[in-house]
Amino acid sequence: MNAIIISIGDELANGQTVDTNSAYLSRELAARGIPAVMHITVGDDQAAIARVLTDAARQVPLVIVTGGLGPTADDLTRQGLAQAMGNVALRLDEPSLAAIAERFRRMNRVMVDANRVQALVPVGADALPNEAGTAPGLHARLGGADVYVMPGVPGEMRWMFHHVIAPRLGVCEGVRLHRILHTFGEGESNIGVLIEDLMRRGNNPTVGTTVAAGLVSVRVVTCSDTLEHARDESECVMCELRRRLGDLVVGEDDQTLATVVGRLLRDAGQTLATAESCTGGLMGELITSVSGSSAYYLGGVVSYANAVKESLLGVETATLIEHGAVSEATARAMADGVRRRLGSDWGVSITGIAGPGGGTATKPVGLVWLAVSGPNGVGAWKLNTHGPRDLIRLRAALAAMNYLRLALQHRGCG
Repeated sequence: MNAIIISIGDELANGQTVDTNSAYLSRELAARGIPAVMHITVGDDQAAIARVLTDAARQVPLVIVTGGLGPTADDLTRQGLAQAMGNVALRLDEPSLAAIAERFRRMNRVMVDANRVQALVPVGADALPNEAGTAPGLHARLGGADVYVMPGVPGEMRWMFHHVIAPRLGVCEGVRLHRILHTFGEGESNIGVLIEDLMRRGNNPTVGTTVAAGLVSVRVVTCSDTLEHARDESECVMCELRRRLGDLVVGEDDQTLATVVGRLLRDAGQTLATAESCTGGLMGELITSVSGSSAYYLGGVVSYANAVKESLLGVETATLIEHGAVSEATARAMADGVRRRLGSDWGVSITGIAGPGGGTATKPVGLVWLAVSGPNGVGAWKLNTHGPRDLIRLRAALAAMNYLRLALQHRGCG
């Protein structure tokens, strides 16, 4: 069985929003032995949606669709499906309407008439339950294909796929299992040298690398007759990768630096505070993107001005005059200061020049100093990076989190 994945929405077609749903669904389908042969993005246009659905259903037996099931006038997926099914009418699905009304009641919100649209289903199609949101999904037969339509909201889509659609698909022969191992601290070419033999063409599992914002991710794709055998073969390669790459490994699959750091802090029963200058609170944002981070993250100080570094973090005026705001001495003082001021076990600081202006011959754009203050002392590191302002800031925040990860793993800041 092959599949085509269709993502619907003007925000996707015009590049305002990145389509993460298709990548997620491809991995999930591959793990069930169903390769996705095509990803298609289409805007909020009823005729275009109908055309794409019709073409896809002629090519493969499974079509997975996300997006366009909301209550507003630009949500046209259900109408596009009805047109593809032969211009059938839309009927009101009473159980879906009752479920939508009940969800609004539980949220203590008034359901407006516009939400009734979400309970409309093409005649001949079925509604799929959605316990994660208000928009029911849809299932229809179109030609010889099964068409499943889910909301575009990632959380709702994932819930519906796992609880409603995946059980209907089962597992086919010829499983392709995807695993990912994330590294930080070395470039792609250096990682490639360390795992060169594992990346030879023709290997099964196949191993490849991708780069994003300083993270080098190693992809492992295993083909096998059964999911169990694929898991065993994949884990053998993952173990070898972990052995060779050691401390460069920051996480696997859906793990991020922020989730790994959070787990380490939680397991140790310790807390964190941050002091940021050039990143403007970005590290704090990444840390708090993890649910439950209030258990270990106390807060942060965005000390953009030198006066704030002095008044809130206790950085001495003499330090700023002698060494400057972007220096090892200032980074150390900031990390130590925020740790003392907020009463945390760990303090992390970031101070640098993100550009595009502000650089000098001795302190160019992209120079960042990072420091970690912990129970056993303070460590500081110099980061020289380059690129657009946003990329420099992101790399700095990730590097700071990585040094904290290493300190937590090795119980020290050296």
